[in-house]
Amino acid sequence: MKYQSFIMRVLCLILIVGVVLGYNSMQKKDSDTEKDQQIASLTTRVEALEKQQDEILSAIEEAAKAQEEAKKKAEEEAKNKKDSAAKEEADAADKAAENQADADSEADSSDEAEKSEDLAYKNGTYTGEGQGFGGNIQVQVTLENDTITDIQVVSAPGEDSAYLSQGQGVISTILAAQSTDVDTISGATFSSTGIINAVNDALGKAENQ
Repeated sequence: MKYQSFIMRVLCLILIVGVVLGYNSMQKKDSDTEKDQQIASLTTRVEALEKQQDEILSAIEEAAKAQEEAKKKAEEEAKNKKDSAAKEEADAADKAAENQADADSEADSSDEAEKSEDLAYKNGTYTGEGQGFGGNIQVQVTLENDTITDIQVVSAPGEDSAYLSQGQGVISTILAAQSTDVDTISGATFSSTGIINAVNDALGKAENQ
């Protein structure tokens, strides 16, 4: 009986120990499950916060980009306005300069016309002819502001070269006197007379009417 009682007590003790261990195991399992659930919940919240943070950062970057583009656009518009204003000013200055140049040109033309009308002879080069010893002598007379600047014998086919060469001495006399009222060349009277008459013919063609 004592032996059976001892066995029963041992079995009860083992049963109690088993129940206690089972209970502890269940508590531990429940605790682990709760922890897992908490970790999963925290992980979900962290992920949600990270996503929200990414969205906020993205929105800030887009706002900064839009602000930069708006600033750049405003600067370009200001530059275009400035360039347009500068171009308008330059065009206005060019137009004013052109108008002034036209006015100056008209004034110069008017002055030149008035001055030309006051001259006895028109400016330019004129051809005249006169009778020499052996035929016509042709000369070209250049005039500038009523001044005889040059006389050239361009044709004298019938003249003796020696007499013609000597007669051309009258050209320097005419240029010095600025007149054809000069003496003929002794020894080449006809040739020098032909040159004087040719110069007079050219001056007649150059006279202002």
